[in-house]
Amino acid sequence: MSTNPAAARPTTHHLRRRTRAWQGTALAWLAVGLQHTLAGEGIRQRYKAQRDRAICAALRRGAPLEPLAGRLGLAPETIRGIVRGKRIAE
Repeated sequence: MSTNPAAARPTTHHLRRRTRAWQGTALAWLAVGLQHTLAGEGIRQRYKAQRDRAICAALRRGAPLEPLAGRLGLAPETIRGIVRGKRIAE
């Protein structure tokens, strides 16, 4: 066995790199699984309903329509439809 600490370094570095690669792969699979299971249609609809309530509340409290639509990435007509209570395809 060598007493030189630099001799053990390449093996440690190699194992660390392989571990990080495995962790990255596991996290990617986790993200895909979450997207397909937890981000299903029911969750999306609840998210949109919550978002719509927040949009209506913001507009009731005086937030300007155009900047709000721009920040949300929605058309102003879509925001107006949400406020009227009509569901608009997005």
